[in-house]
Amino acid sequence: MPMRILCAPFYNHFVSIAEHVFRFACVGTWAAIVVYRGSLRRELMKEKFQSFGKAMLVPITLIAISGLFLGIGSVFTTELTLVSLGVNWDWYAASPLFTFFSVFKGLGEVIIGNLGVLFAVGCAFSLSRKEKGWAAFSALVCYLTMLKTVEILLGAAGLAADNTTVEALQKVGLTSIQASEQSALYTTSLGFFGYSSGVFGGIIVGCLVAWITGRFYKTKLPTALAFFAGSRTVPIVSLVAGGVLGGIMYFVWPVIGGCFSGIATFVKGSGLVGTFVYRWVLESLVPFGLHPLLETPMYWTELGGSMVVDGTRVVGNSAIQLAQLASPSSDKLLVRAFMAGYGINDYALFPGIALAMWSCAKPQNRKKVAGLLIPTVISTVFFGVTEPILFTFLFAAPWLYFGVYAPLSGLGEVLSEAMGVSVYQGNIKDLIPFLFRPEKLNLLPYLILLPAFFLAAFFLFRFFITKFDIKTPGRDDGDDIELINSRAEFEAKAAEAKGESGSTPEKAVQGRATKDSALAVGIVEALGGADNIDDLDNCISRLRVIVKDGSKVADDEVFTKNLEAMGVIRLSDKAIQVIYGPRVGEVASEVHEVLGDE
Repeated sequence: MPMRILCAPFYNHFVSIAEHVFRFACVGTWAAIVVYRGSLRRELMKEKFQSFGKAMLVPITLIAISGLFLGIGSVFTTELTLVSLGVNWDWYAASPLFTFFSVFKGLGEVIIGNLGVLFAVGCAFSLSRKEKGWAAFSALVCYLTMLKTVEILLGAAGLAADNTTVEALQKVGLTSIQASEQSALYTTSLGFFGYSSGVFGGIIVGCLVAWITGRFYKTKLPTALAFFAGSRTVPIVSLVAGGVLGGIMYFVWPVIGGCFSGIATFVKGSGLVGTFVYRWVLESLVPFGLHPLLETPMYWTELGGSMVVDGTRVVGNSAIQLAQLASPSSDKLLVRAFMAGYGINDYALFPGIALAMWSCAKPQNRKKVAGLLIPTVISTVFFGVTEPILFTFLFAAPWLYFGVYAPLSGLGEVLSEAMGVSVYQGNIKDLIPFLFRPEKLNLLPYLILLPAFFLAAFFLFRFFITKFDIKTPGRDDGDDIELINSRAEFEAKAAEAKGESGSTPEKAVQGRATKDSALAVGIVEALGGADNIDDLDNCISRLRVIVKDGSKVADDEVFTKNLEAMGVIRLSDKAIQVIYGPRVGEVASEVHEVLGDE
């Protein structure tokens, strides 16, 4: 009998003490960061957070599609659903249709069931500025090595998949609670028995390999070993790093896992007050692009809670809801998943705010403002892309966003939870898979909540806009949206902006500018030229840029007036975000082409 299991009560006591130490260290570290006044350190942190938020979108993009596959596939492979529709189950289960939809469902399950490795590869690829292909390959090597190392060390301690189940642990004398807590630490991933590190383990590997890539991709070796030099050094170092990380995880993860469970317990026990604070803080992080730091762990880790679905323990509120979607049972989706607030935002608050801005525009400008706002509302309702409408009023009056919109969003989350709304996300794209399983949804409270919050947003924003004369679109006679059609036109506009603001792009990009690439050329010049751009990528709605010299970047007006941007966020002197809304992918591709990126 494994000694570690027999000593579980003492071990749990040690973990409890270690948790308090760990939490104290976390709080102390956070306090030190807040107190620290060094401007360089703050800028570096903002740049890193910006890059990290961008990296989270790589695997999350795939998760959104896999959820659609999982939803559709589960509908047409669930006996209860099909029998209720009058389908002969015995005939259907042996038909090619059942096989087809089983494959369809499997396409979703293979993503949801392997989030750890996907986050490892995705983060390494996105965070690495050079040799992204080698970084992704090395992340896979590092992740597999980490899993194997943990499995070997656990095996040496007498632990395996068959003796760490709840039933097996209860047989050796642990109480049901102790057995559940102990068993929750373990899982089998990619065929390796180990800790339930999941997404966090993947993120750790991805960040580590990104650092290794940047540090070792130019490594020079003696002639006899030259074959292993350069980029080939990265997977070799990652192989060793995975073993070291696995050894560290073996000792540290029980403490970290216990800490996550403690935080989840706090969130669960904080009631509606915690729900309000969570949503308010989350929305307040959106303008800075930092919301994935809070949102992703809640979706896919212990921080979002855990639940046993069809005999399998699932962690993270989003993962739980997707598992519930695939389940043949008719149980409702998890209510306290912090999802219903998205519906309040996308279906009520933002459309109400848009209508308020339109109604406050001068009559002669309303048609033009409608042309601006209608596409943004559509992108919000159908695809959940909120930045276009959000930044339309954020830059005009930041207090209106943080002091009115964010609290309204928090209140919407609270009332949705109190009234038992069961829903996944808050836009039509993400809701489609769940419409095939309507018995799992509870949307009736929305019939009251959505009109109420739409009207509240409309009247509150209309009052504040007119009361404080906030310059939302269409409230100035001179409001106009100028589109740039050529490089010559951009240079003329930039020269005009220079005379007004004293700041203009200083370096040009070589090459012939066509009509399609003129905007990209202008963006590169506004960022100080190709030589000034250290890193450029995009998320759902923004270009995320790291420049070498912030003084060479044009003023915000050059981007918004001449380069079709909806707004500019300067996280620091070197970390800049330029908002383009749903079309940002096309814009980013054009910019990369101008820069000559492969």
